Amino acid sequence: MQPSAWRYLGKADPERLAALTHSPPHADLAGALKRGLALRCFHREPREHDASYERAVFSGTVDHGLFDWFFNASTGYRGAFYAAPDVGVRANRALLDHLVEFLLDWALAQQPNRDRSWILASLSKPSAKAWLAEHPGLCPSCAGEWSSSYVSDLQIQNNRWENSSHVHAAWGRQVPRLTKIRIFGGFVDEHHGEWLAAHKSARATHISGHGWS
Repeated sequence: MQPSAWRYLGKADPERLAALTHSPPHADLAGALKRGLALRCFHREPREHDASYERAVFSGTVDHGLFDWFFNASTGYRGAFYAAPDVGVRANRALLDHLVEFLLDWALAQQPNRDRSWILASLSKPSAKAWLAEHPGLCPSCAGEWSSSYVSDLQIQNNRWENSSHVHAAWGRQVPRLTKIRIFGGFVDEHHGEWLAAHKSARATHISGHGWS
């Protein structure tokens, strides 16, 4: 069930609205993603301007219902950050820890000579995260469905995201009906040291305040 402060405004079919409003508990989300996420690709994405750092990136698809729970429901991924930045950080870490062996097994099944320890190191970093797939993507299989011009028919009202004029809030209060999810590891070098972009150090606070980062 969603908190009383979390509601939806706009157009949606009754079945979707009921599923969003009565979403399952957050504790069940990681297991549902492990069962329902059909992985499509894996990449070693280099850091822009410094290819000595790379990150593991996985992309996959889920059905619309699971995407809504993951991204748009109060018991989903962003809902945890809405509760508090530290709640979101813990939820993000728990989700990745639950999925790491699933992700690793899939990557090695596609190409057995991939560097297992490097993938684990990237996924274990504090900056590792999950999110919807944004345009353009890294290959045709993971081409992003969302771009900054996307406008949904439904919006979240939670007494916070609709009250901000920040562009992130304009995106964050939307309720996109999509299917693609990306999981990013942290950028690591050959010694597994991490690089984090300065503007991402406050990611949890940004999502909590605006619904987006």
